[in-house]
Amino acid sequence: MAKEMLNWRSFAKGRPIREKWNAGNPGYYIIDPQGVIRYKWMGSPGERAIDTALEKLIQETGQK
Repeated sequence: MAKEMLNWRSFAKGRPIREKWNAGNPGYYIIDPQGVIRYKWMGSPGERAIDTALEKLIQETGQK
């Protein structure tokens, strides 16, 4: 945590935690202004997928 200057707890090296809780890669969500989950990925979808999903949502709302 000190090396990466993280200001939150990180369990990246905690393999036993991952096994205990059956946790895999993190989930990523895009939630619209009404609080509805519009996009969801388990594990990193990559920057392009997130950007594409956000652009679609922005176009639907008519905002720029």
